[in-house]
Amino acid sequence: DMLELMSNYSKSVSYIESMMESQLIAAIGKRLESDDIDKFTTFHNARLLQKAPNQFSHAIRQPEHYPVGLVSIEDNTGDRKCIQTHSRIVNASSTVKLPLAAATILELAGDQVLHGWMNQRFGTKTASGRNYFFELTARARQFSSFILVIGTMNGPSTLEPKDSIIIQNKDEVLIPLLLEELPTAKEFKDAIKSLSPEQQRFAKAYRSMQLESSVFGICVVQIKPQLEALLSLPPNSLDKEMKLTQDLMELFVEYQVPSDLLSYNGATDDVAVEDKVSNVREHVKSVMEVIEGEKEKHLKNAALNTAMSIEKHIQQDFAYSEQRSGLHDVVNGALIDPRPPTMFYKSATAPARRSGAAKLRAPSGGAQKERFRSVQSSAAPVPMSAVAAASPGRGTVSQVSQPAPQSYHGRTEHVLADRSSTGVDFTLIPKTLDVAIENNGEGSALRSTIIKTRDTWTRHRQENLLTASKDEVLTTEDLKKEKHKAFDLLDALSRSGSLPIQYSELHVIVALTHCFDKSVMETVICDNVNPIEKLELSTLLLASAIHGVPARELIKDDGELLRLKGSFPLLLKDEEKKEEAMIG
Repeated sequence: DMLELMSNYSKSVSYIESMMESQLIAAIGKRLESDDIDKFTTFHNARLLQKAPNQFSHAIRQPEHYPVGLVSIEDNTGDRKCIQTHSRIVNASSTVKLPLAAATILELAGDQVLHGWMNQRFGTKTASGRNYFFELTARARQFSSFILVIGTMNGPSTLEPKDSIIIQNKDEVLIPLLLEELPTAKEFKDAIKSLSPEQQRFAKAYRSMQLESSVFGICVVQIKPQLEALLSLPPNSLDKEMKLTQDLMELFVEYQVPSDLLSYNGATDDVAVEDKVSNVREHVKSVMEVIEGEKEKHLKNAALNTAMSIEKHIQQDFAYSEQRSGLHDVVNGALIDPRPPTMFYKSATAPARRSGAAKLRAPSGGAQKERFRSVQSSAAPVPMSAVAAASPGRGTVSQVSQPAPQSYHGRTEHVLADRSSTGVDFTLIPKTLDVAIENNGEGSALRSTIIKTRDTWTRHRQENLLTASKDEVLTTEDLKKEKHKAFDLLDALSRSGSLPIQYSELHVIVALTHCFDKSVMETVICDNVNPIEKLELSTLLLASAIHGVPARELIKDDGELLRLKGSFPLLLKDEEKKEEAMIG
């Protein structure tokens, strides 16, 4: 009887839920999915907030210049929508450190933009297990370039780089992002309450590290204006110097030429812009000539060594044959090998003395002369392409080799003495949000989220103007090589840390994920929860932390403020009490 009663109860509840779901679908006109809530949230936030979130899609440009590229975060669905973030420019007078090595620390003196990303998830799947994931997309215009650095904020003013890449000439790089959700504050406290005090302190310290390391950083460095500052050229002087810019990047990246050999060295600054650019172009031409001369020298040496090696093996093989057969024959003062010519090439890579070789029969003298001529004609003019691989690639020019690394910290501090090194501590924002979430009753749904990049990227590249673009998969080894190239260029652009990177832009992203255990329809029907109101509270908490103002000041309409006071009394009424106490 009890089982029958339970079965009837379950069927009755299912019937009621099915009926309510049918009514809701009839009222709305469709079955709601997660994408529908995303669209509604975007529309609703634009009406609700004074400072509505914007799409994370930023053009890379100088003032009054055409953009050189674009950086955005998109999902990989068909329409590739950009994520919405709350944004604020912070730390206008401070710098951020970017360590390239122990002796080289860059100073990023450009804009710093703080972003807050509110993501929502319906269902039991984690963000990395959803049907789609998010991608960081970077695109460059033709004849344009910039450097992309990705990492996490380490401390109040340090970006710890993880990956870096040079993007140029219509490159498009797609970087998959993984969202790792941390336990909520309530879940964390419930999990450690039965542990010993020492274990609790360990867990709290580790969670604090997790929250601080959840701040994702994206840095963009414009190459051309930084090159102008490095080479002592006036602003905009390299705008139309496409070949010169490419040559400079090649010298810095491939050969690591010191910038002092290329910069303008005129006696006075009262010189026309064209003359300054011509001066730098002459320096570049001189260095390129030295490099080409070194290449030719290496190629000639390789060709000579190859010819000498062939001649040496001919003599060794003839001496060996002479010992075996007792043959002596000389044509024009050269030794003759009685073996077929094809064996000369085999002996060039074999040891000089081979044990266990078979006895060879000596052919006639005329045949010997003919074979020797064929060897001479094939060995003397060695093709340049055949020995090109023998010439070293990077660092072959001794005249322009990179000096040993030195510490420029004292010089950097002197240059940047007039700039403040303090500002908004990005790593404290997740902790502030964690406390606010717990105090406002959302401790079981809103999770801090760590953003990570995957180990495999995709790059769309057009090799030249006459070919179509091709997709290229960048593996872990490829990413290491790209990172080294980008770091070499950053080191050159900053004179190993002594020159501030003025033309940079740092985007810092703090991410939260509002988690619903069930689908949209099940959340509304089965749990009797309005996801829109839950997302409103989460949005207000995040926007208040990003913009640094009370949540009530972010609400645009007074009628909406009255409605939200009834829904979120802990958030809005407590703020009113604090303001009244400050006034009193």
